[in-house]
Amino acid sequence: MLLNFEKTKELLEKYQIPMVESLVIKNLGQGIDFANKVGFPVVLKLISSDVLHKIDKGLVKLNIQNAQDLEITWKELGYFGGQSNRVPSDGEIVIQKQISGLELFVGMKRDKSFGPVISFGLGGVFVEVLEDIVFGICPVDKTQALEMIKKIRGYKILQGYRGQSKIDIEKLANILASISKLAVENENIQEIDFNPIIANENNILVVDGKII
Repeated sequence: MLLNFEKTKELLEKYQIPMVESLVIKNLGQGIDFANKVGFPVVLKLISSDVLHKIDKGLVKLNIQNAQDLEITWKELGYFGGQSNRVPSDGEIVIQKQISGLELFVGMKRDKSFGPVISFGLGGVFVEVLEDIVFGICPVDKTQALEMIKKIRGYKILQGYRGQSKIDIEKLANILASISKLAVENENIQEIDFNPIIANENNILVVDGKII
């Protein structure tokens, strides 16, 4: 069972895993209020246990620049106060502040022999294309997380290679250790997929997360 957005957000807050500013909204007005508060651009997405790959299905709308764009996008998602065939029974519409930076990935799968195993690498399409991923058997503390981070082939990118923003490696290691702790302390969680986590010179924030 896919954990819904609100429960996922609560877990992240409990374990001090930072997430981009987000809100489940029921109507367009709530979306406009949120966007005016955090500032445009924003992202609108449909989250449901029936739809695991939202981007492939066209259910993640990026670069919404103003209230007019938000209204158009709201209608494109086919969500009219919940009265739409495009929205599954457990569907939620989430609005988020859009941020830019380097995409990272952190995952966890519960292995029958080793228990929770955490994975880390460059995120987005790079996970599938480059397969530059390292693994650690939980519990993983901050020191072990730092060792994991330094093992990926793309580590230089995290250090600001060729004008890229330099990532706060210490903060990233804390996040990995917190995700490990979450996995260890919640045995009912079978899988975690945080992809992408956006990292820039200011923050490292979970943008999209699935907990099963």
